[in-house]
Amino acid sequence: MAAVGGLVAGRYRVVRPLATGGMSRVWLATDETLRRPVAIKQCRLPDGLTTEEEDLVRSWTLQDARAFARVNHPAVIPILDVVPGTDHPWIVMEYFPSRSLLEVVDESGPLPPARVADIGLAVLDALNAAGRAGVLHLDVKPGNVLIADDGRVVLSDFGPVVTEQGIGALAGAGIILGSPNYVAPERLFDGVSTARADLWSLGATLYYAVEGRPPFLRPTIPETLRALADGTPDPPLRAGPLTGVLAGLLQRNPAARLTAAEVEERLRDLVDPPAPIRRTAPAEAAAREAEPRRWPAFRRAVVLATVVAVAAMLAAAAAGTERGDHTAVRSAATPTVLSGQQFPSSAPVLLPPGFTWWNDPSGFRVAVPSGWRRTRDGDGALILTATAGVPSLRIGTWTPEPGNVVAGLIAEERDVQLTAYRRIRIEALPIPPDAIWEYTYRDAVAGPMRGLERVTTGGGQTYRIEWRTPRTAWASGLPTLDVVLNSFAPLPGA
Repeated sequence: MAAVGGLVAGRYRVVRPLATGGMSRVWLATDETLRRPVAIKQCRLPDGLTTEEEDLVRSWTLQDARAFARVNHPAVIPILDVVPGTDHPWIVMEYFPSRSLLEVVDESGPLPPARVADIGLAVLDALNAAGRAGVLHLDVKPGNVLIADDGRVVLSDFGPVVTEQGIGALAGAGIILGSPNYVAPERLFDGVSTARADLWSLGATLYYAVEGRPPFLRPTIPETLRALADGTPDPPLRAGPLTGVLAGLLQRNPAARLTAAEVEERLRDLVDPPAPIRRTAPAEAAAREAEPRRWPAFRRAVVLATVVAVAAMLAAAAAGTERGDHTAVRSAATPTVLSGQQFPSSAPVLLPPGFTWWNDPSGFRVAVPSGWRRTRDGDGALILTATAGVPSLRIGTWTPEPGNVVAGLIAEERDVQLTAYRRIRIEALPIPPDAIWEYTYRDAVAGPMRGLERVTTGGGQTYRIEWRTPRTAWASGLPTLDVVLNSFAPLPGA
């Protein structure tokens, strides 16, 4: 491991850590020869490998890093140097000040379909450039898509082994490297890695960008893999015109997947729609629909039998991975707050473990986390706080001006006295008068925070449900918020 201030290869002075992933650590460093900032990546080996497997991965990592250095494209971070290490090789790259797509969505919420299409085009360009150089990526995911302040998008952190020969050598030894939420099914279950596997991962990444969650979101890695093996992606709710592209990329059968050329054409239509908008020919659509049906049914039993073994390996690799994989612990249900669905749901809500019902004297019922402190503020609103002090939840009644809840929230915003306050959105939801208000701010003790207020009406009363949590815990707190929102309902007769 590099130490801040230390020197790598007698040339690169370590400044500070930038990112940590399941297969690498990245630091900002200074090239003391050329006097410029660079990013240096130490390629780590995943846990759970035998000594022979470690040697195999290590030998191909260095060789394939040199192969990847041939890729030259504005959407790919260039490799400047490859340095053999005692245990792990070092890869020196151009420093690209940016935030990852994962961080952008985590901090600001899902992106509009047109913006996601634009990002997808940049990533697709990078994958095409890699293909022309004879390499694959094999780890396309939101954490590896970087977005600069000026909007430039680049693809980073290619897998440690990227050539056909290296990938085949690892597959022959039963080694599969990747992130569970974004790895193509044929890589997991057949050991087959082609350019179409990268396209599947692109689809999963774009799904995350527009929906705010992966396409197969389950509480554990084994459950995620079972869903991947035997199910279709969770239906997108925010994708709009991007829905067809996601469906075409996330086909389980690689032969039925959209090609790179088809993806590019459809994404360009979304970024700059032509007139008339291209429609898929009926024969083409029918052929694509029929192709997945040829996927042999008997394979499901074989696939599911391998899930437990694959899950154990990926769990070990994901244990130390970047925040891009922490979404695996989120609820399988789409957070109501993100989907914009009406609530309370007409379906009965089962009380999940760790929650208890709270019947409030003001006239509502809600499932709340067991053990959270319950108090009242000066307006009589219910305040729930985790034992650590955050997250916090406030539920109270509200009497906005008649006819325009959004205008009422904007008026409330004018009186906000939060340090570094920044609005994410204030908007009406599809079923009026429900509305939502999201924002970020800085707390003197807890640091960067993210807040959300959901306005809903029931039983002749308007309620405001307010959630505040550290920004770094936003995604991990969504299951709790999901339960609260889906369980909230006025008491009968209230």
